[in-house]
Amino acid sequence: MMSVIEQTQREVMDYVLKNRNRKMVASISGLHINTVSDIVSGRRKGCNIETLIKLEAAVNEIKEKEAKDSWYYRGPK
Repeated sequence: MMSVIEQTQREVMDYVLKNRNRKMVASISGLHINTVSDIVSGRRKGCNIETLIKLEAAVNEIKEKEAKDSWYYRGPK
């Protein structure tokens, strides 16, 4: 069973890999693009908890922006 930290790290990695937005995540989190790339690609086995918090905050911010910017037809009222 994975810990909450490992699960959060996996979710962040999956989101960044799926959406190919390393530059945006690095920019929002204040981390270097190489740091984000190394963590996502698995070159860095461990991740500092502070770094993970920054990455998670950046991913959540991106998700919120996407939710606000995207609209879809909800059908008749």
